[in-house]
Amino acid sequence: MIADESTLRIRRELQGLCGERGWVNGANLVQRLADATQLLHLEVRHSLLLLSQTGIITNIGPTGDPLGRVGLVERLVEESLVLPEHARHWLELVALRGMDPVIEAALRDVAPALAGLSREDMQHLLDGITRLAEDRASFVERDPYEISAKYLLGSSKILARLGRALERMGLQEGTFGSRPRYVLGAGPKLSAFTLLVENPECFERLVKLGIADRLTIVATYGYGITWSGIGLERRLDRIKIACVAGKPVPTLQRAVTGNPCCFWGDLDQAGLDIFIKLRGPIPHLQLSALYKPMLVAVTQTRTSHPYCELVEKSGQLPVISGDEAVTEFATACAHRAVDQEFVSDQDILVYAGKPYSPNME
Repeated sequence: MIADESTLRIRRELQGLCGERGWVNGANLVQRLADATQLLHLEVRHSLLLLSQTGIITNIGPTGDPLGRVGLVERLVEESLVLPEHARHWLELVALRGMDPVIEAALRDVAPALAGLSREDMQHLLDGITRLAEDRASFVERDPYEISAKYLLGSSKILARLGRALERMGLQEGTFGSRPRYVLGAGPKLSAFTLLVENPECFERLVKLGIADRLTIVATYGYGITWSGIGLERRLDRIKIACVAGKPVPTLQRAVTGNPCCFWGDLDQAGLDIFIKLRGPIPHLQLSALYKPMLVAVTQTRTSHPYCELVEKSGQLPVISGDEAVTEFATACAHRAVDQEFVSDQDILVYAGKPYSPNME
């Protein structure tokens, strides 16, 4: 029996996606489930793995990722639920529009996200969605945040919440342009090594220590862009580099193409999950040698910390990976963690331009 709430949420959502046919395509399934349930990708993969191990679904790999079609073996029998008022209003308004049944079904799924909207708001939202479909030809190269705000209640965020409904209306991802997004970058004009850094504070230390004189360093700095998101999107060509020092290349795609490339973040389960996601679009990515002093520090209680609310790390889940290095790191930080700021300037100067190896000096 599956008891935890997050796994039950994943099971309910999967059942809806599978429908009467009893299966769902595994492509982007983790992303779709995360969007629908607001759970972390790692939580989704853990739930899928648990559902697979208990025989409820099939075709889930040892990392919790789908392998082709995911089959639903055992359906969850739910008690009838009383719909909240906002959901009832939305379903009524959608039904009154007389849309294509496939589009109507996709729009019905949006109902849970509409708490706080009045019936009038919902009418305007449906009007905006209809105009979106009519004006689709004008969206090429237009920022999706701009499109969302102009058509959907003045909000730049709503468009992203309508994914499946928009797909049913013929509005695929390629319909829109890409948002202008930047990461921080520093480095020489010609670089033979790229280091991706989890946070801008350590990026600044690297610049001040002169590391950017000899290699390219890149960091994200918030505003809706994260290494995890970049790894899942897999469109490095869309990410521009804002130059902080030196003359780094203009895009993230160029920064990681053709060069040895390493990642350096916190030594914790979330940091390793970021690395795994980035391995998708950057298969040659390695863990940085800068983790070496952190692997020593994590064995000492004086220089490491438990996963708790005080350090804002409660709820991190164990990483699942078939990669030997990731498994080594995940085991090392299974119970305690070390943040990347711990590494000394001296160690940064020694290890910044090297990949991690168990036998390194």
